[in-house]
Amino acid sequence: MEQKLKINQIISLTQKSKFGGGKYFGYKKEKYLGIIKITTNKKIIGYGETLVGVYSPKLFKINLTYISQFINQKNLYLALNELNKLKRNKFFFDNGILKSIISGIEIAIFDILAQANNLTHSMIIKNYFKQNSKLSDNVQIYASAGSINSNLIDLKKDIKCTKKFNISTFKGRLAINKNFSKKIDILKNEIDNFAVDLIANTYEKNQNLNDLNYFLNRIKSAKPDWLEEILNTNSLYEFTKIKKYGLKFSYGENYNSLTDFINLIEFYKFNFINPDLSHLSIFDFALLNKFLNKKNYNNKIIIHCWGGAINFVYSLYSAQVFHKQVKLVEFPITDSNFMKKVYPKISIEKSKCFIDYKVKSFKDIIDIEKLERIKFSKLTFNFN
Repeated sequence: MEQKLKINQIISLTQKSKFGGGKYFGYKKEKYLGIIKITTNKKIIGYGETLVGVYSPKLFKINLTYISQFINQKNLYLALNELNKLKRNKFFFDNGILKSIISGIEIAIFDILAQANNLTHSMIIKNYFKQNSKLSDNVQIYASAGSINSNLIDLKKDIKCTKKFNISTFKGRLAINKNFSKKIDILKNEIDNFAVDLIANTYEKNQNLNDLNYFLNRIKSAKPDWLEEILNTNSLYEFTKIKKYGLKFSYGENYNSLTDFINLIEFYKFNFINPDLSHLSIFDFALLNKFLNKKNYNNKIIIHCWGGAINFVYSLYSAQVFHKQVKLVEFPITDSNFMKKVYPKISIEKSKCFIDYKVKSFKDIIDIEKLERIKFSKLTFNFN
């Protein structure tokens, strides 16, 4: 059937929600997601999510319109081939917004294929990339919240929520220029395992190297599972000086080029990498896993997911396929409406996340009635 399916319309939409009580750095009281809707000649509809839609919905819409001309009226497999061929133009498609939008389109196409074949998305991905190993149900997740601007009560509340979900690992965000010692003590004493995200690419006050060295000296005795985004990309060359602390580090959510992730592992020697599958093409993700397997590097991937329901569930499906390399998938628990339809569709046991097999399309996990046409041009994430 899927050979007869053709794309006949590609639509850019946005989903918004109140987010984190207005305390999250870079956001005000609302957060926006970029959603891609693809319709077909057989009336099967697929939905995808692109990370860049969080930051500028208008630019997302403009660039999706540009990319759509290459795949409109094509059948699904030809469309995937065309998207992959576009990325051969490294000047235009190797990084940035166009690559991120391609990722969202791919998600929507796999969503259509899952419905057309009456299979789970993970089985569609497995078959498409000819993966021989069985799908894994053992997908480990960690809870992610903890605003830079949060207080001690907020942090304890996030940890309590993590435990309620039956998750043993929590990642919070800390400002290293403030009194962070009490937060470290809470993380160390109130949850089994913890990680810290310094969001150094967005929070400028965490970019001071003297403060960073003081912070690393203080936190090393607490033994976090990993530290994430500890340097701005412009200062990444300083990482050789940071490794002396003997801590584990991860990086990469802002990248969407295969070569960047290989360099993070091979050149910089990061312990873990953080691809976001609404930002990095699944084709590049498959090649990344192939590279890591060839090098006998296992459990190197901690999938980043700071978007919505589609991003999270698609990440779970992909982790089932590429389980040898995926150590953890990020589960955002920040207060919003994005994940509310996901909760009844998953179960969590000892940090393992299982998806209800009745989920046949991403429309089952998002509120399609509240998707909106994009009309505004303002940046929805800023550094003020």
